[in-house]
Amino acid sequence: MISFNFNLRNPWSNTFKNLWCRTYRVTENKSLELEVTQDFTLVSFMFNWTIRQSHAGLDLELGLFGYNVYVTFSDNRHWIVEKGRYQIYDGKES
Repeated sequence: MISFNFNLRNPWSNTFKNLWCRTYRVTENKSLELEVTQDFTLVSFMFNWTIRQSHAGLDLELGLFGYNVYVTFSDNRHWIVEKGRYQIYDGKES
């Protein structure tokens, strides 16, 4: 996992509104999610990249003056640690 995160938040606010959200299936096992929210964040940057875990993929968030844009490109499957592979749902080998 690679993770970078920086947040500067307004401690006197508890605002949260989901302004827009869409999810798209890109391939059989990959999805793209785009979201815009309004909350108590003054400045925000988040980057996460994960592999070999459930819903592994890329997460990116950018926020400024209470508005945030969140993008995630991730795997829909669950990771089985003991077997070192993704779970098989319909007989297809992953």
